[in-house]
Amino acid sequence: MPEGIIRGELAVEKGRILEIAASGLPKADREIDAKEKIVMPGAIDTHVHLYDRRYLSREDFRNGSAAAAVGGVTSVIMMPLDTPMLTPRTIKNIIKLGQKESLIDFALHAGNMTTDSIKNIPKLASLGIKSFKAFTCAPYCIKDPMLGELMTAIKNVDGIVFVHAEDDKVLQEQTERLLKEGRKDPLAHAESRPNEAEEKAVDKVIKLAKRAGCKLHLAHITTRQGTELVKKAKDKRMRVTAETSPHYLFFTREDMRRLGPYLKVNPALKTGEDCAALWDALAKGVIDIVSTDHAPGTKAEKEIGWKNIWTAQIGIPGVETLLPLMLGEGVTKGRLTLERLVDALCTRPAQIFGLHPRKGVIREGSDADLVLVDLKKEMTITAEKLHYKVGWTPYEGMRVKGAPVMTISRGIVVAEDEDVIGNPGHGQFLTR
Repeated sequence: MPEGIIRGELAVEKGRILEIAASGLPKADREIDAKEKIVMPGAIDTHVHLYDRRYLSREDFRNGSAAAAVGGVTSVIMMPLDTPMLTPRTIKNIIKLGQKESLIDFALHAGNMTTDSIKNIPKLASLGIKSFKAFTCAPYCIKDPMLGELMTAIKNVDGIVFVHAEDDKVLQEQTERLLKEGRKDPLAHAESRPNEAEEKAVDKVIKLAKRAGCKLHLAHITTRQGTELVKKAKDKRMRVTAETSPHYLFFTREDMRRLGPYLKVNPALKTGEDCAALWDALAKGVIDIVSTDHAPGTKAEKEIGWKNIWTAQIGIPGVETLLPLMLGEGVTKGRLTLERLVDALCTRPAQIFGLHPRKGVIREGSDADLVLVDLKKEMTITAEKLHYKVGWTPYEGMRVKGAPVMTISRGIVVAEDEDVIGNPGHGQFLTR
């Protein structure tokens, strides 16, 4: 509830919350007794790579949405992994496939934006696409003058500029240095993407966004310097929001000695000091939301990185473990209040990306996207129990307290007690 935690009853009809009351609602066709559990809005993961027709061995709509449902995620916003989503024809095809295959509701980010695709922005916006992913670094780097032009075009459709912010020159210089030294070990990847790269790029895109007057969302902030720049922008009342991802909260580059290529992500992992800064910024709302950047690679695509980290696939699976991790490591350990968790995983994602108040809140008239959470339940995260195609998780063996036990999407139970209950095709495309 926007008002906080209350004890009461919910009535759901035709997929929406019909009534909220302290008690006394009439009998229904089906009744669910939440007992001593918490009922919260379904989580919204705004940064997932569920589908690329070239890489179906890694993930697809049916499998990825099932994993999301079990994890308490009732809506996702999907973006391209490698194959671009830049034309109305491509977008329509992906929407059609998602409506056929997805167990939960989904929206799309267009991307990865190029100079040539700027002209498509009005057409994409008319299809309900209001966020556009751009990079300040390879392999999808868009140069400063055109990034400014892109921002203006997106502002004209009241859209959101969504930026992966790392400085391309810094990354190139560091990578070239390490290659000359013959470095192929896992830590070489982390060293190739230093804090300086994020700091320079975040500073630059905030300045460009101020000039354009557009809404800016910064993907996966990883550094203390990045959080400081976001705070300064917010203090100036700029329309800037930011996310981080669980792996930047839980792992440091030192963990690559143990897990190696399985923790190869872009941006790279940073230090313990950076982790602490991210938790602090998240608790205070400087970092608005947590999203997973769910991008699985197969074991084979990861294992080759032990010999040569530069050849390993980038990315990790994360959508199913988002809520359990943030409950266990955030709420249970006192880093976040339960209210702030709901804000970061449900309400703020919906507000930032144009889904509120349909999504992200428990309110009369909103979609009945609900998750029953048992704050006392203890679980050990293991790949064997997860629903990922790739069969691994970097969180293997991590024990957490607090877990989703039932997921309801628009009034339909889609997951219960770690089992998939819903059916492909239930998911709807969310226009924004």
